Amino acid sequence: MTRRVLLAGLAALAMAGCGGGGGEPEEPREDPGLSREAQQAIDELDANARPRDAADDIEQLLRERATALEAEDILALEATATGRQRAGDRRSARRGKQLLIERIRYAVDDLQIDGAAATARVGMSYRVRGMPRPFVTPRKLTLRRESVGWRVAADKPAGEPLPWEIAAFRATRTPHVVLLTPPGVGAGALRRGLERAYRDIRRDLPGRALPRRVLVVATAGAPMTEQLSGRLARGVVAIANVSVAYRPGPAREVGRVLAQRMIVVHDRWRRLPPAERQSTLVHEMTHTALDPDTSGRTPAWLAEGVAMYVSGDDRTAEAAARAGGLGPAMKLDQVSRPGSIFRLSGRAQGAAYAAASAAAYAIVAHAGTKGLFRLYDAFNDPAIPGRPGARTADRVLRKTLKLSLAELQAAIG
Repeated sequence: MTRRVLLAGLAALAMAGCGGGGGEPEEPREDPGLSREAQQAIDELDANARPRDAADDIEQLLRERATALEAEDILALEATATGRQRAGDRRSARRGKQLLIERIRYAVDDLQIDGAAATARVGMSYRVRGMPRPFVTPRKLTLRRESVGWRVAADKPAGEPLPWEIAAFRATRTPHVVLLTPPGVGAGALRRGLERAYRDIRRDLPGRALPRRVLVVATAGAPMTEQLSGRLARGVVAIANVSVAYRPGPAREVGRVLAQRMIVVHDRWRRLPPAERQSTLVHEMTHTALDPDTSGRTPAWLAEGVAMYVSGDDRTAEAAARAGGLGPAMKLDQVSRPGSIFRLSGRAQGAAYAAASAAAYAIVAHAGTKGLFRLYDAFNDPAIPGRPGARTADRVLRKTLKLSLAELQAAIG
């Protein structure tokens, strides 16, 4: 009986949808001859007859995946995957419990669907509990449509991997630091040194809005560090691992911070003398704190010089000796492009660091600590034109401190 009513109703609807007429289509309305149950059944059949949007299904799957990982629900996370990815998901959920990962989101940047297969480039954001800002990292997902719906066949980093993909890190939280340590690395001495470094920086950086907490990842050695951050220069003990997106325009101001953390190569750090250990932590934490406010055209000598000044690394005498012919010397205009110091090696890099330190101390002697940071911030000024390099460094120096790059070079030898 019910089936005949349904069929009659469907036939009536089909007939109403045929024929000509140039008017606006009418809003669908209930047939007064049908019972409420029959009309509801017709509506459900109509909804199920519409083609499903694969993109919507995939985005829903990613929401379920994020929720399961944040809830540390191994079974739910595994249910969003297929094949070998399921084992990786079980490991991720177990390791995530040690870190307390929260606010996990997947934002699809590009989705390509080909029948029952799809690839997606996504931005994954997450926050380690206790940190003020989330991290954003690119991922590449391969998906397959199975009888139960879309499933993730592979979830891989398109840039830096997630910490829990590298090792089973544990989190130690202090008032100003969240420290992640892998198995076999003790947190005690490093935790104390980092908390002291934060206090030193807060004292020595005038008027700076420091992050409430700094995330620090301790690695067991260089191989683990390179898994997290890429190729590591020989002898490096710690790095500021900060990733930003710049705004358009000549000042290249930071528009968005994608990741802000510091990495310490623990097996190298623990072999340093105590004073050098602490100086290293202060130096790299200064970079970690300042990089979100650092213009993309800030000279390498200034970025490094500020960190050396804050950490008490005064190489003024060394720079003068080098300028006097007692070793390789480096001019400031040779290291005025961002990152140029890191493209040097060996003795040339040592000469560049000496020049950077001497320049920072000379600026403080000329204009005080506030003058040093006023110069640092001036590279963010869109009213000062210029591309990264020595000419722009000279222009900003003149406008901010009434000092030319040549005069600064003469002051350090």
